Amino acid sequence: MMLVIASCSYADRLHFVIPAGPGGGLDGTARELGRILKTFDRYETISYENMPGGGGGRALSQYLENRSRYQDAVLVNSTPLIVRSLQGLFPQSFRDLTPIAGLIADYGIFVVRADDPISTWGQLSTTFKSRPSTVVVGGGSVRGSLDHIVLALALSSINVNPRRVRYLPYDGGAKAMLALLSGEVRVLSTGLGETMAFLDTGQVRALAVTAGKRIEVIEDVPTLQELGHDVTFANWRGIFAQPRLPNERKVELIDQFHDLSQTSNWNATLKKRGWVPLNLAGDAFGDYLLDQENLLRTTLRKLGFID
Repeated sequence: MMLVIASCSYADRLHFVIPAGPGGGLDGTARELGRILKTFDRYETISYENMPGGGGGRALSQYLENRSRYQDAVLVNSTPLIVRSLQGLFPQSFRDLTPIAGLIADYGIFVVRADDPISTWGQLSTTFKSRPSTVVVGGGSVRGSLDHIVLALALSSINVNPRRVRYLPYDGGAKAMLALLSGEVRVLSTGLGETMAFLDTGQVRALAVTAGKRIEVIEDVPTLQELGHDVTFANWRGIFAQPRLPNERKVELIDQFHDLSQTSNWNATLKKRGWVPLNLAGDAFGDYLLDQENLLRTTLRKLGFID
């Protein structure tokens, strides 16, 4: 599908600021977006700037404090923007930015090794309830971050105190998956995108996913909601622009990312990576962020990470 966006008075280049190093989920998101936007023949130049550090705080502060330099740049970000702001790790939040588009939902998933005798979420729930301290759960982020939060939401839904279950953090999803496969942990709490390759090869078995409905690429995996637990949660990824953005430019960016989300190229990317489209724009994306902030605030308090 080929879409052509009419030119306008704004810059003929688009610059992506990425609050992480090369190779991660945010970097992959930005570069896939840029690759597809190039087919629109709208921008002469599309460039990228990786800016890791401070849990995303370095990129956020640089982006906001150097407005003239980043006037025509967009910032790619995800759920940790809310988590770290709630934890007070940096003073800014999504409220200091202009929400443009929520594009991706990467839902949480719980997996075990393929040879594990536990084959259903119900069996795992029984073990959590009867012997919570005996089940070691791994994740690819530190305590109080996304993988731990998803676990806490699921445990709370079955009336198990999350603090009674041992969570073992690893430096990234790849190391967490190795810990599962080696038997260092019994269960892995992670994002669907991190597990797709291992599900495809049959090395792991998925027990449940935190989506609101079954996901096409893993249609045999039940959702926690259909199993009777009121839990839906996704690591969103989206695009932000500078505060006080002229309305004309805001509308233009919203339209461009909406058009991108309708292309066959983007849908193929989503399927390949196990991502689900979020398709939220402008104020609707901002409302979604407010709702997620409330949910995350409650969960972090249960875990004891904020007052």
